[in-house]
Amino acid sequence: MKISTEVKLGIIITVAIAVTIWGINFLKGKNILKPANNYVAFYNDVGGLDVNAKIFMNGFRIGQVDDIYFDVERNDMLTVVLGINKSFEIPEKSIAEVFSADLMGTKAIRIIKSESQQLHKPGDTLLTGFSPGLDQQIQNQIIPLKDKTENLIETVDSLLQDLNYIFDDRAKKSLHESILNLESTTDHLDEMLTDDGKMNRMIQNIESITSNIRDNNDEIASAISNLSAISDSVSASELKSTINKANETLDQAHQILQKINKGEGNIGLLVNNDSLYYNLESLTGEMDRLIKDLQENPKKYINISVFGGSDRKK
Repeated sequence: MKISTEVKLGIIITVAIAVTIWGINFLKGKNILKPANNYVAFYNDVGGLDVNAKIFMNGFRIGQVDDIYFDVERNDMLTVVLGINKSFEIPEKSIAEVFSADLMGTKAIRIIKSESQQLHKPGDTLLTGFSPGLDQQIQNQIIPLKDKTENLIETVDSLLQDLNYIFDDRAKKSLHESILNLESTTDHLDEMLTDDGKMNRMIQNIESITSNIRDNNDEIASAISNLSAISDSVSASELKSTINKANETLDQAHQILQKINKGEGNIGLLVNNDSLYYNLESLTGEMDRLIKDLQENPKKYINISVFGGSDRKK
């Protein structure tokens, strides 16, 4: 059977169109020879995810993003259509997480499988997640650091202004004089620490004293030993007897005071008996009146006759 030229041309054109379509889809990451199931995921922010972005499961590519568009009915949330090869099953409660696939920040989706035994059906809505990339993590770290740096700069600027206010011309002059005095003090210290300075001579004197003590160490030790022997002998002989006598004297005095407190003896009666006190007081009063009367009326008690004793007889 002879095939006409027109039929051959049509077959060639059809094959070329098919190959072109397959090649275009292959370049886009689609394999029309492997059918896929479509799933839907909703995101507030996809972080730069594009159509034809790769979809991974356990690090293996299982599909690609077929479409992304705004959903007006869901408050302009981004609807992402996931094309996943039919040979891969998606358990329920699995998460479609947007992440950075490389250091350049290329976005992709990975399916985080759940432990559920129930499987999603084509067209189901998947749970979503978003993992910030390296650039986002760096930005999250740099922004707080930037804020702290700005606050620190403001604090330092305020501190410098306060210092400028505090250190006026008078304060600067006083500070300069203090520094000059400090320099003068250090100069004096340098002079004292020289070979002929006071500090050096004092150190030499101390060294001389310590060397003398070291040279006379035996004599000093002997003197201390003799002093210790003398104190021991005094302690062993007189001091002990003196302390014993003092203790006996204190005991006797204690006994006497106890007797006085009990009213024993004359002193005890004198201290504890009120009547004796009042009698003595009355007696001293009578004696005082007698002496006073004797001074005022001496003739009453003394009669002196100069020329005879007639009056005495009378």
